[in-house]
Amino acid sequence: MEDHTGIRRTRNATSELVYRIRARIREQELLPGEKLGSERALADSLGVSRSDLRNALTVLESDHEIIRKIGRAGGIVISDGRLERNINTVESLPTIARRQGMRVSSKVLQAVIAPASVSDVRLLRLPGEHPMIYDITRLRYIENRPLSLERSHLPAYLFPLFLTRDLTTPFYTMFERDYGVYPCNVDETLESVVGDEQENELLQIEAGTPLMRIHRIAYASDGCPFERATDVYIADRMRFTMHHSGYVRLSATSTQNMTK
Repeated sequence: MEDHTGIRRTRNATSELVYRIRARIREQELLPGEKLGSERALADSLGVSRSDLRNALTVLESDHEIIRKIGRAGGIVISDGRLERNINTVESLPTIARRQGMRVSSKVLQAVIAPASVSDVRLLRLPGEHPMIYDITRLRYIENRPLSLERSHLPAYLFPLFLTRDLTTPFYTMFERDYGVYPCNVDETLESVVGDEQENELLQIEAGTPLMRIHRIAYASDGCPFERATDVYIADRMRFTMHHSGYVRLSATSTQNMTK
């Protein structure tokens, strides 16, 4: 009986602490990506032990309300369960997820070598009379839930024997490590769409569910295009951001011309 009583008290204390932390998040109007603080500072401010705090944080993390990050830039970060991806990034999806305390995995649906299409030849600047590409389709998961479909066209001449490798691992890591191709720049377009029957089935979503489709051309450090890809994300599981480092200041003359 004493053991059951102790467990019940612990659960009640954890529930109360979860309530207090949620109340603090609401009061401070913290947004996804903002920090609630470090474990030590939060425990001190709430007047609880770090072990009790960790019990409450485990509940919040399992509900995708916070993420605990370690390291110098770590702490308790507000989350809404979405994966945040910067537009025009050259980082792989697993790398982005790992930094946010999440895990992305992949399942290969198709991996074939095929003749390049007219648009492949143009956009990937493929040499030769009859160039070939790798056509690879992967289903990506975030914390074991479907996240996106990714279809990549890769120049076969750049990546010999690529289909013999583990295609569930990040492509960009293999490009750098095994082929000396270093991703540098990307051109991307993003549009809101709804999926077709096959996409909905693979992503395990209802017809009409909003999706975000990204068309991407990636370039190596020498300016050579090495990937043409289309990614289709479930919209409510992603957040897309854009960060600008500066702005162009218009002259007074330019401003006047724009208002005419």
